[in-house]
Amino acid sequence: MTDAISFLGSPTQRTAAALVSRSFAYDADVLPVSYDGSFITVAVALESVELLDRIRALTRKEVRTLVLPVREIREGLKTLYPAIAVRDADSQAAQTLDEIFASAIGNYASDVHVEPVDGRAGRVRLDVDGVLQHDRSLEGGLFERVVSLIKVRSNMNTGESRVPQDGRLTVTFDGRSFEVRTSTIPVGGMEKVVLRFLQRFDLVPDLEALGMGAELLARYQRALRRPGSFCVIAGPTGSGKSTTSYASLQTIDLDRANVCSVEDPIECRIPGVAQIAVNEKAGITFPVALRALLRQNPQQLFIGELRDPETVAIALQASLTGISLVTTLHARDALRVAARLAELGANRSTLASSLTLAVSQRLIRMLCRRCKIKTNASSQALAVARRYGFALGADAWDAHGCEACGFSGFQGRVGAFEVLDIKPELAAAIERGDTPTQLGKIAYGVGYKPMIVDALRHVASGATSEGEILRHLSYDDAE
Repeated sequence: MTDAISFLGSPTQRTAAALVSRSFAYDADVLPVSYDGSFITVAVALESVELLDRIRALTRKEVRTLVLPVREIREGLKTLYPAIAVRDADSQAAQTLDEIFASAIGNYASDVHVEPVDGRAGRVRLDVDGVLQHDRSLEGGLFERVVSLIKVRSNMNTGESRVPQDGRLTVTFDGRSFEVRTSTIPVGGMEKVVLRFLQRFDLVPDLEALGMGAELLARYQRALRRPGSFCVIAGPTGSGKSTTSYASLQTIDLDRANVCSVEDPIECRIPGVAQIAVNEKAGITFPVALRALLRQNPQQLFIGELRDPETVAIALQASLTGISLVTTLHARDALRVAARLAELGANRSTLASSLTLAVSQRLIRMLCRRCKIKTNASSQALAVARRYGFALGADAWDAHGCEACGFSGFQGRVGAFEVLDIKPELAAAIERGDTPTQLGKIAYGVGYKPMIVDALRHVASGATSEGEILRHLSYDDAE
């Protein structure tokens, strides 16, 4: 082992460690080595002027550096800091928050819920594959300090706890940076915090990797390529609409097209896209931002969500002028998209001539490959498979649970989709004001298949269980 690491825990190193916070050391991969009263010596993986300035500002000491492999630095940090007693309440809160983030990232959580439960105490739950899992309890006092620290790092008003607040922070873990959206709400005299890990555009899966079947994928891609297309991605909160939207933008040559977006909030920074974040306090609403963008001559627009009549009207008019548009909508399924837009004030004639395609989706948990067990498909599943002409054997798979999947029986998620092409027959029905049920009767005749059919495709492949798809869908949808 390197000499700099060999005396871990020595008095001179403990003194150096007292000058460098645990959270900074882990975030920046900086290992305190020694302090002689004038200079602090630290081991770093990569020297930079910016890092040295940050260490000087933090310690208020002159800095000497050693360059070590990052693996040795992290091994040293693991050994050094647990041996140091928590010096005060703030250090304990910082250490706890670091541990919460490490647990969330290690478990591939999409969200972290920090919430009060009893008196001043709280708990932390992780959203893993759409299911909340208990992570830890926080005793009274520590819970409030952790919440306060989150607000500080998110640039929120720490003196205000009576109104909701939103913010952002950045977490560095294992050499990777994660952008986190934070949200607070007042709950019974205390505050609940939800932290959402946002995606990086270079890590967004492409459309082929989302789980969409070949036939549905081809129809969706064909609609995206159509000039002036208006594609709506529908589903409830947490169904993966944003991921599909960003994956759709990956199909565009961003160097040759003027692509703009309006989002609330911006969940993924996209190089080459002019992204506007809604800020109602500053007067930047969806309609205001859209009108400004339309003066920028865009070829492609992404609207984070259609949620009010004015935004819907502008989006429809933009599509009619030849601008291609992708957006999301809260609607139960693709057949209800037109009705939902009409409820938001869309002119049915304009809607019929603008709407190109509606997609609806859910995120389905995938079975753990190490421990899934064989079972039998139900008679209902077999009947639906026969009706729609695909193979579903009598054998199926179910969840069991093992150490690899945290005994949940599941690891990761995959999308289940339905795609509704707005063909002339459907456009005429939309203009007439047909109900979703009436639209469905026409849609079945022109190739539409309900989402339960696509979900059963994942059952047939062994990717998920019948019980899992029935958490989200019903065989009644296939009637």
